[in-house]
Amino acid sequence: MTFWQGKQETLELISRVRRLELKSREAAEGALIGLHRSRHRGSSIEFSEHRAYSPGDEIRLIDWKIFAKTDRCFIKQFEDETRIQAYILLDASGSMAYPENRDKTSKFEYGAVIAAALAYLLLGQGDAVGLALIDRGRLNWMPARAGERHFPELVEMMARTEPSGESKLGPLILELKNRISRKSLLLLVSDFFDQENEIETSLKLLRLAGNELVLFQVLTPEEIQFPFDRISWFEGLENEGRVLIDPGQLRKKYLSLLKNWQDRLKRLCLEQAADFEQFLTSQNPGKMLSAYLVHRSQTQRRRARP
Repeated sequence: MTFWQGKQETLELISRVRRLELKSREAAEGALIGLHRSRHRGSSIEFSEHRAYSPGDEIRLIDWKIFAKTDRCFIKQFEDETRIQAYILLDASGSMAYPENRDKTSKFEYGAVIAAALAYLLLGQGDAVGLALIDRGRLNWMPARAGERHFPELVEMMARTEPSGESKLGPLILELKNRISRKSLLLLVSDFFDQENEIETSLKLLRLAGNELVLFQVLTPEEIQFPFDRISWFEGLENEGRVLIDPGQLRKKYLSLLKNWQDRLKRLCLEQAADFEQFLTSQNPGKMLSAYLVHRSQTQRRRARP
């Protein structure tokens, strides 16, 4: 590599970082609320709110006044308990490079904006955020840290990544589980195009370990509609090879398989008390993220109401 080639690559990286940081800040600022309530007052342990009693919680924290009124157990939650550890798993496998047309936003580029916007919101609330990238069939990892200065590091890590290779989503989700030292909020951003049984098993194990799960499925309009009508070569982006296909004969089966997998993911999330949200690359990420966060906040308030 010559000096000028190296300089050009550096300038391109800086440009990608700035674009991603700008887009993610716009998306985050377009969202109305954060992922959870957080009222930080330094290192104090002042009373914050109530939450439903769970097996293993200390009995001394039960609010007996509420129990007398409702015959239900709620415990007092304190300020330092509202701080969470979150990990964002961003799929950078080959399928996320679609579409490869420079005039269109790829699934990875869109997913990176969503991931960075979520990190911006969480760090702004004082939470610790880590990042795990599925990169060429392996897990590229950045441990969770708090502080707004951590945001540029997360953005740069995403901007340096070019989607390619196999996803191996199921096994790498398990690897992420083994690296996490405490119960966390896990935000998975992917098209979830991989071995269905492995993904399902991995998500169940994450939930069994006490983690909270949020799944963001990022797709393109073409993948939802399958508008192709001419006999064409279709090439897999994860080394599956090329095949000549008549889309008219494939459309019905493809759309049926996609719907069945999405329905299965939604049922799994319902069973595991996880969130599932679908994003299309043609949609405004800020508006979509805002709508999701408003819905999440309303749902959490209903669950926590004594």
